[in-house]
Amino acid sequence: ALAADYTWSFTTVVADIIPPTVTSVTPANAATSVSVITTVTATFSEAINASTVSTSTFQLRDAGSNLVSATVSSSSNQITLTPAVSLTASTTYTATITGGATGVKDLSGNALASNYTWTFTTAASGGTTYTVFQSSNTPAVPLANDGTGIELGMRFRSTQDGFINGIRY
Repeated sequence: ALAADYTWSFTTVVADIIPPTVTSVTPANAATSVSVITTVTATFSEAINASTVSTSTFQLRDAGSNLVSATVSSSSNQITLTPAVSLTASTTYTATITGGATGVKDLSGNALASNYTWTFTTAASGGTTYTVFQSSNTPAVPLANDGTGIELGMRFRSTQDGFINGIRY
């Protein structure tokens, strides 16, 4: 007896051999007047293997090349470095993502081709204070206890990005 012909199908997978690239960073390269409480992020062309992102592969250094204590994290194609303390005002910082065999890799194990480095400078100390009230604005009766609690609120809109470092009321 002859055996019947048997057919089957299969799908091949093309191996990912393309290394990841950095597509954007925040703060931007050569940015000035950056807040001293900023986080540093890098976005890649593809998802990154979180186990390759550490304080050894993503670092921030001050102008004296001193390492800034920080925590690092990753989510899909973005990595974030959060300094443990506020940065120093009017200081240039250098962020470095390590490439090569011991550096940041994609999910297929392809390494960032080489170190990626950029700089930014923090804003001068003191910052800028803005107010929505004039210094002469005071209530007609500065202290009146009527025994009834009330909830007060105020809404405002900023025309540019920034941080609220304190509120006086």
